[in-house]
Amino acid sequence: MSGSQLITITVDDSSPLLRYTPQPVFNTNVSPDAYAAWSPVCNAQGGTSRCDDHSAHLTGLDGAKVALSFYGIGLEFYGNVTLGLRVQVTVDGNLLGDNSGLGNGDSNQNLLKKVDGLSLGQHTVVFTVQAGADRSLLTFDYAKVIVGHAKSFNRTVIDGNDEQSLTYGPPEQHLWSTWNNYDGAVVPDGVTNKTFRGSDKKGATIYKKFSGSTFLYYGPCYTDTGSYTIIIDGTANSQPLEYNASVPYQQVVQGCLRGYAGGLSTQTQHEILISNNQDQKWLTMNWLEIWDHELEESSGSGGGSGSTAGSSNGGGPSNSILSKAPHIFFLSPPSYIHQLAAKASEIIPWTPEHSDSPALMTSASPIADSMTAFASLAFYTFIFRQFLSVF
Repeated sequence: MSGSQLITITVDDSSPLLRYTPQPVFNTNVSPDAYAAWSPVCNAQGGTSRCDDHSAHLTGLDGAKVALSFYGIGLEFYGNVTLGLRVQVTVDGNLLGDNSGLGNGDSNQNLLKKVDGLSLGQHTVVFTVQAGADRSLLTFDYAKVIVGHAKSFNRTVIDGNDEQSLTYGPPEQHLWSTWNNYDGAVVPDGVTNKTFRGSDKKGATIYKKFSGSTFLYYGPCYTDTGSYTIIIDGTANSQPLEYNASVPYQQVVQGCLRGYAGGLSTQTQHEILISNNQDQKWLTMNWLEIWDHELEESSGSGGGSGSTAGSSNGGGPSNSILSKAPHIFFLSPPSYIHQLAAKASEIIPWTPEHSDSPALMTSASPIADSMTAFASLAFYTFIFRQFLSVF
């Protein structure tokens, strides 16, 4: 594979793009019971206001799950297990076994499972807890996606304060404000401002048109950040239509990966629209990244091996914040999607409740065909319901 570089990307446990069931307890006044659901924790020391690289999700509940959809050739799962707890792995509906003999030790960054040899494309991996002895526990730290070998790679970073590249809306409503980064914040080269943008108004939007194969969106996640929707090219992705960026501890995750799209065509321009779904909950923007790369089709062998061999970081991006990113695929709508327009409003869950809260798609939206967008959302609501059936 001479002349190529292996791109590996990691999704931190705190990213809202991961799906946990049962859902974690999001209440800072309640100590979550790790044996009744997932318990998110921040292990930062010294009174720091940030939890970047110090978060984890704990559970000892038999049957608890965490799922991720991605575009690539493999996935690794890192954390720790105690007292005989095992993690069962399902890839695209196929059971691959468990993590027998792995993950015991003093570190929370043990390799629990490696799924490799997948064909290059879209996949969904579900990790399911199989409880061991009484009070056995799983500590989940992060999952690393093996995207593939790239023939070429180019990365563009866009500062969230660059209003020449980003459009904050709706126009003329002045819903956005500027806030200082938290102490010790680490940002990639290309982000020159020490501030981020935020809005706590329902209907506030961020719009970007771009060309590239991968799109990443970063903004702080903390207790008062809430529900938001991401739409690309007028369609919603295969993960839940709505994400929730709230964390149940007092610290903030400054470099929080809030949105990610991979496997995009480089032959056309793409449009991304991010919308705040709640009043008095914050939608934030720190920076965006656009990747332009060409992956080798022979990266995977065409089937999941379930191997637990050591991981390879290869020559992919090395920025520490960049490594906290999941790879998520977007589906293209079928040709009959226009026929759903008339019934779309019946099943879109986030239709605005008040006339003074602008809809996600309006005649003023940069995305031209609003009815097509609504119809696409209807279709992907159906996809989302099928996704939930995994649990």
